[in-house]
Amino acid sequence: MTHKDPKKTGSLYAVVNVDTPPCKDNEYWTQEIIVKGKQITIKINGEVVVDYTEPDNQKAASEQFERRLGKGTFALQGHDPKSKVYFKNIKVKRLPN
Repeated sequence: MTHKDPKKTGSLYAVVNVDTPPCKDNEYWTQEIIVKGKQITIKINGEVVVDYTEPDNQKAASEQFERRLGKGTFALQGHDPKSKVYFKNIKVKRLPN
């Protein structure tokens, strides 16, 4: 049985889910994640797939996962255990206030 994950490339995981893949398998593509204050913009190959602003009074999703903006880590992941995922040219840049 094939597992169909409704969270496709570019999703802001479990906050704004992209359900139609914005890129093709077996091809490299670009992804930009821009965070300014409480606004997150995610672009795949230059196309905006997520434009989300977190509400000021956003409550935690659960005790285990806040799913709120804050300082810390970010992750790139692949869910299908049978697939291979390659990353290249990852750059992180602090934006001016």
